[in-house]
Amino acid sequence: MTKSRPVLTADLFDQALSSASLTDDEEELIEFVRYTGVIDELILRKGLSLPAKPPALCRLSNICDKIGATIPDHFGAVMQWSAEQNEDNIAWKGNLICNIAYNSDGIELSPNAGTTLYYTYVVHQELFIGLGF
Repeated sequence: MTKSRPVLTADLFDQALSSASLTDDEEELIEFVRYTGVIDELILRKGLSLPAKPPALCRLSNICDKIGATIPDHFGAVMQWSAEQNEDNIAWKGNLICNIAYNSDGIELSPNAGTTLYYTYVVHQELFIGLGF
């Protein structure tokens, strides 16, 4: 049985974000993800006018690592949960803010599943800011 995802309130995430000493570009990427809600490599590159290298999802992972360093207990729990979600038991640091999306049949939206050209992720509900609530 899969345990539930460790949840961090938006307020605590915002505090961690402020403590992470991110660059303006890194903060912009996080805010874009939180506002957009559903992302993939192409959405990030086009929406933020990023070059192809390094890949946008690698940038996101590195930024999440910086944020996670300010909340080590929560980040450790997220990384453990993340590894449990992966058939190869590999954690992805981007799971701090988002997770792979699934279609209505429960199949992940990814090239491996044959459902999309890019891995598609959805921001955690508590971190979504797109509706301005």
